[in-house]
Amino acid sequence: MANSGPSLSVHVKITIDPSDTEAFLKALQPTYEAVTAEPLNTFFEVYQDARTPGVFKLVENWDASVEYMRTVQEKKEYYKEYFEITKPMYKKPLELEIYTRMPGNEWVSVRKDAYPDRE
Repeated sequence: MANSGPSLSVHVKITIDPSDTEAFLKALQPTYEAVTAEPLNTFFEVYQDARTPGVFKLVENWDASVEYMRTVQEKKEYYKEYFEITKPMYKKPLELEIYTRMPGNEWVSVRKDAYPDRE
């Protein structure tokens, strides 16, 4: 069944010193868990640039509007500690892109066997 409401994908590029990778991921973990527990969050994956150590991309999909993300989601308390810990690690300013999902399911494909260890 197609989602009839707003849906978007948030892409966050973060560049840190590669020596901070372990500390960055440790700081990200509680926020990742909090975000994935949000009822409107439908997807969250963390990617690492294989060619450029220290570059990460967080990709989150939401059944939400841009307005909701800016007025409600961005203000969640769990982001505060995450940013307090990670911002000093940034080598470049955080880069944020928001994409609106194409309507219907014509442009959606998810292979259930791609994530065998996930529910």
